[in-house]
Amino acid sequence: MRCEMSLSQRNAIQAEEIRPGAVTNPRNTMNIVVDVRGALDPQVLDAAFCDLIARHEPLRSRPAAGTTQMEIESVEDVSLEPLDTSGDPATDANRLAALLDKTPVDLGSPPSVRGFLLTCHPQKHLIGLVFHHFAVDPTSLRLAIAELAALYTARLRGQQLPPNAMQYGQYARWQVERLAGRAASDREAWLTALAGVQPPRYERDISFRPGSSPASRVLRTELLDHAEMRTVLAWSRRHRSTPFTTLLAAFALALRARTDTDDLLLATVFEQRDRPEARQLIGPFIYPTVLRLRTRSGESGPDWVTRVRTSVTGTYQRAQFPLRDLVGAVPQLVPGLTGNEPTWYRMFEYLPNVDTAGFTFGEAQGKVTHSTGTEQEDNHMGFFLRVRRTPQGALVGRTAYDAAEFSEAGALALLDDFRSHLVRLCAMQETAWR
Repeated sequence: MRCEMSLSQRNAIQAEEIRPGAVTNPRNTMNIVVDVRGALDPQVLDAAFCDLIARHEPLRSRPAAGTTQMEIESVEDVSLEPLDTSGDPATDANRLAALLDKTPVDLGSPPSVRGFLLTCHPQKHLIGLVFHHFAVDPTSLRLAIAELAALYTARLRGQQLPPNAMQYGQYARWQVERLAGRAASDREAWLTALAGVQPPRYERDISFRPGSSPASRVLRTELLDHAEMRTVLAWSRRHRSTPFTTLLAAFALALRARTDTDDLLLATVFEQRDRPEARQLIGPFIYPTVLRLRTRSGESGPDWVTRVRTSVTGTYQRAQFPLRDLVGAVPQLVPGLTGNEPTWYRMFEYLPNVDTAGFTFGEAQGKVTHSTGTEQEDNHMGFFLRVRRTPQGALVGRTAYDAAEFSEAGALALLDDFRSHLVRLCAMQETAWR
């Protein structure tokens, strides 16, 4: 059986045309680990895992080559892969997290999820799930664990969960039909927003060589402690901003210091579950897009953040736009994405704080201990900063940068500038920002 791809899935496939392997690579994954305290029946858990896959089309489908459709397959007899304990619970948790980070998922051979079960002792278990990123978004990770727990509990009690109010394929068909009616107005809005834009040229640590392949490196750093992050949140509320907008504003100014233009372009992604029935679906609801931000010398921090918020709001409203059409509207940006010119690509993504709510597996209780995305580390161009809040409230970052452009010292210097702008912004009132 086939169903239409959603725009999120179509955009991912179109991204492959610009950067082969950027999306469908089997190491482009997301994973989550749950620590379960109490007795678990492995056979019932395996059955619940099969139920989870059966209930959500993205977990048992693959792209149909040469089409805008997904091939939905029947997947049976899937089980969690058992792992041996080391005898040390702390070591087991770290070992499972490291394993998931390196576990590939073949998008062309459903299911697009793999599961692992590590039993430390009869009253302590670790469940790890790793998904291909094409099939899920960050919200889907916790939805999957919550539903797996509910399915396990239902099977223990001889019950069944009610069917989903909507399947992902139904959502995709609705979305495609809805967007067709606004394609012309969205295109006009994008042409207006990007009129006259030119790709920024950034200072480089390493000279550009046309045609060179990205050589990605990854840094993981704590950017703000919990007290500093509380200050950012309070400042954002006081100035009617969001954490994403405030953080983005500071990152943009760190970039501005490395180019000779006030006209900046930043890539980001928005998650949009724009139907109530879609809020509990496992699947991709994320949309890559481009923000255009123009800085002004001498502008106050609150005024700058207000203008960033206006740009974010406008871009969010038209984020569900085909990537191929967006690139076609600004062809001058393409050479910097294909390695023919120095890249302008700078991406910022903010993940909200980790949900620390527990999950009930029958009489056992589970809590998330690890959740992350693990895109392949050899295919990132430019500079990609993903920040998130830890359960303790700190702000941490995962930075993927191209070692053919940045030295490690240069990447760390940019992160330091980002942090400095945040600290300065939240300590200032109406004084000049730059």
